[in-house]
Amino acid sequence: MKDRIKKIGINLLKLGVSAAAIWWVLSKISFKEVLGVFSSANVYFLLGAIIFLTVSFIFSAFRQNLSFRNTGANLSQPLNIKLFWLGMFYNLFLPGGIGGDGYKVYLVNKYRKNGLKKNIGTMLVNRIAGLVAVGMITVVLYYLSGLHLQYGNAAWVGIPFVYGLYLFVLKFFFKSFLKIHAGLFWWSLALQMMQFASALFILFAFHQTTDLFDYLFLFFVSAIATALPITIGGIGAREMVFLVGAKTLGLNNELCIALSIMFFVMSAILSLGGLYWVFFPPFRREQIPGHSIEEEDLNLSE
Repeated sequence: MKDRIKKIGINLLKLGVSAAAIWWVLSKISFKEVLGVFSSANVYFLLGAIIFLTVSFIFSAFRQNLSFRNTGANLSQPLNIKLFWLGMFYNLFLPGGIGGDGYKVYLVNKYRKNGLKKNIGTMLVNRIAGLVAVGMITVVLYYLSGLHLQYGNAAWVGIPFVYGLYLFVLKFFFKSFLKIHAGLFWWSLALQMMQFASALFILFAFHQTTDLFDYLFLFFVSAIATALPITIGGIGAREMVFLVGAKTLGLNNELCIALSIMFFVMSAILSLGGLYWVFFPPFRREQIPGHSIEEEDLNLSE
């Protein structure tokens, strides 16, 4: 009971932080101008952006399956993609509950019996590898952007540092995943480059052709911010980073928020496809190991 109350309290706190962040952002921008950015958007570039985002999701699913197979789960690629999309739906629309990652861990362990700890490790390692790729891209974009910080010329050190830290974490906390560290990283880098292209096409759709690296730098910094467990599903955190960064770099506030909202909307639309697998679960044609069909029929008759 105490754990349940604690979880509810944490989720309410996150909800409060998200609400406060959104209120602060809205108080600093002209929402009418944001709507104006949307209304003048080029539909063809938006279509290209959602295609790149879809490919990034597929790459993320491939990375997930690499991790699951390392634990002995042995999921077919079609089954894995179904499971991934189901998790996307839960992560986006039920961020304060069990969440997509938790539900995937539960389902894979239920039907593969490969161990809860191994499956939890799969989810954590995927996120860590993703942050490493995001961090490296962010460093490169820093050099291409108009931002100049004190000692910023030494930012390149961050690239070998984050990869070294990645190897350190795997070696001492997730040793069984160390042998696939390169595969996890390259899939992470590939999917992040697809999201880079998606964000770039959104900017093109909004008729933005200058300071592109500045906007993309903020886009990836905001992605790091959304990984912090301080808001509901990262809502509010991305927009705050965009707004603060826009002022620092002298960028258009409304365009930054429009980019953030459009990327979220596209992610939500794609994640909504996971609703189908809520009603037709990925493992529905498989029986639980150790349970025969006759036993299940007997249990139903009782």
